[in-house]
Amino acid sequence: MSTHSISLKWIFYTFLIGLSLNACVSIFTISQVPFSIFPFFTLFFAVNHFYRFYIKEANNEVSIRPAWATFFIGIFSYSAFTGALYPELGSNFFSVALTLILGIWLMYKWMFGDKKYSA
Repeated sequence: MSTHSISLKWIFYTFLIGLSLNACVSIFTISQVPFSIFPFFTLFFAVNHFYRFYIKEANNEVSIRPAWATFFIGIFSYSAFTGALYPELGSNFFSVALTLILGIWLMYKWMFGDKKYSA
């Protein structure tokens, strides 16, 4: 019986993809956010590296759900950052709350993992 652990590379790159994807969308949709080419470069290189790791570790089913969680943590954390930076955009309560809930779930998964008990 082999034990698989959550891949830190998947976690890091999915967080970076979510963060840079929301930064790219915010550049075009929010007028207060200044234009920068760096989120586009970051998105391109993060997706490129993540695809390489995905091909190399294609059978790592343990990392899929935490990777999706960190992707959404990246998206909602940038929304919370933008809401804190520009308070005239409105409340960022939903973004902060969802980021914290997903972060707590991710820490639980990381610490305890999937415990399968049999009778």
